[in-house]
Amino acid sequence: HYAGDDGWKEFWFGDDVHQIYAIGKDNIPFHTLIFPGQLIASGRGYHLPDQIAATEYLNWIGGDSFSKSRGVGLYCDDALEAMDAELWRFYLLYNRPEGRDVNFSWEELAKAINGVFISNVLNLINRVLSFIQDRYEQVVPDVEIDSEVTDRIGKAVGSYEDAIRQASLSRALREACSLAVFGNEYFQRKAPWAGKDDVAVASAFHLVKAMTIMLSPFVPSYAARVLEIMGVGAASWEEIDSVYGGSTIGSSRVLVERIDVEKIRAEVESLHQERVSFDDFSRLDMQVGKIVSVEGVPDADRLYRLKIDVGSRTLTSVAGLKWRYSAEDLIGRHVVVVVNLEPTVIRGVKSEAMLLAAGRGKKISLLAPDHDVVPGSPIG
Repeated sequence: HYAGDDGWKEFWFGDDVHQIYAIGKDNIPFHTLIFPGQLIASGRGYHLPDQIAATEYLNWIGGDSFSKSRGVGLYCDDALEAMDAELWRFYLLYNRPEGRDVNFSWEELAKAINGVFISNVLNLINRVLSFIQDRYEQVVPDVEIDSEVTDRIGKAVGSYEDAIRQASLSRALREACSLAVFGNEYFQRKAPWAGKDDVAVASAFHLVKAMTIMLSPFVPSYAARVLEIMGVGAASWEEIDSVYGGSTIGSSRVLVERIDVEKIRAEVESLHQERVSFDDFSRLDMQVGKIVSVEGVPDADRLYRLKIDVGSRTLTSVAGLKWRYSAEDLIGRHVVVVVNLEPTVIRGVKSEAMLLAAGRGKKISLLAPDHDVVPGSPIG
C-alpha cells in the first residue's frame, strides 16, 4: 500500500491511513503529547497518531524487572533452545500484559501450552480431522451447518474483531481459544461415533476452520499446517464463513508433545547461576595430590580422613567418600585438590584441603590427571 519512492508520504501525510503506535506504557507521554506536538509545530501537515496501543510490563518471576546485566530473565536464544518459538509466542500473547503488569510464571506457561493449546485447541482439531479421516474416508459431509455452531462462531468473530481493533491481542487470542472449549463440548455432546451424524461432523469441521483462521496471526505455522490438511489453503478472513462440504482433506495430523516445564525450568535456572569472575577463580590454588593414607572418622559412616601429599607438604582432608570408595581404592590415587581454602573442623578433625569430584548423587568420580603427575603440580 505504501510501495514506491513516494509511498512514505501516504503514511505520514495521507488522510486514508490509520496509524497505530504499539508501545510500552513508559512511552505514553512521548507518543501522546511530545511527538504529536512536534508534528503540529512543524507546520507540514503530518498525519497525527490515531491510536496508542500501549501495554503494561512483563516482569520476571516475583515481579523483578528483566535485566541482562543482573542476569534476571530469560533471553531469546536460551528460550529457543528450550521450546519452539511459536509456543513461546502463544504463551506471551495469551498472557500479554494489557490491563496490568504480568509476572512470568512457569505455572502459567504450563497452563497456556499444555492446558489450552495442546489439550484444548489441538485436541479439538485432531479429534475432528481424524474422525473425518477414519470414518468418512477423508471427505467432509456436504450438509447444512448447525445454526448453533454458526451462531457461536459469529459471536466469537464479533468479539475477536472488536479486540483486534482495540489492539487487545490477548483478548482476541482467548476468544479464538474459546471456540475450542465450545467445540470440544459440542462434539462430545453430539457423539457422532455413537450414531451417524453428518451435521455434527460437518459443523465441527466448519468450527475448526474458523477457529484456525482466527489463530493464524498468533501461531501462523501451526495454523498453516492445519489449514493445509483441511484443504483451505492460505488463512484468509474471507474464508471464515465459507463451507467446505464435499471437499477431501489430507491424511496427516498435527501432533505436538506436551512440554516438560520442570525440565525447561531446570535448564533455564542453570543458565542463571551466579557467574564467578576470572580473578576470583584464579585465587583458587588447585594442585595434583597423592593420597598416602586413609582412615575412618569416629562416629561417621560416610567420612574418611585422608592424608594427601602435595609435594611441599602433606595436608589432611575430610571427605564423604566411604560409601563410594574403599580405603584400598584410594591409597596411592592421584587426585585434584584445592589447597588454599580456609581450614574447617569436621567431626573434630581439621580439614585443610578439598578433593574435586564430578557427578550427582551416588554416581560420582574423583577428578584426576590422565597419567601420573608429580604431587604439587599446579592445575591451571
